[in-house]
Amino acid sequence: MIITISVVVMAFCIVMGAQMIKKYSTLKDLQAQEKKLQSQYQKELQLSEELKDQEEYVKTDDYVEEMARNLGLLYPNEVIFKPEE
Repeated sequence: MIITISVVVMAFCIVMGAQMIKKYSTLKDLQAQEKKLQSQYQKELQLSEELKDQEEYVKTDDYVEEMARNLGLLYPNEVIFKPEE
């Protein structure tokens, strides 16, 4: 009787030990995933801030002037001198 109880207790301890090892491995994987997602979240926050800054810049007269110059537009009385090639 004592031997049977001992075998059952030993089997229970082995099963519990295996489950603990499996759960520890899962915990480590989840911690690594959390760290990766936290890093990605910080990058996305930074990108969001950069886009907000860009949005504010697009609303300025400086941006409009820059885009107009890229399209070759001038002020009404403006003259552009280009060197001869």
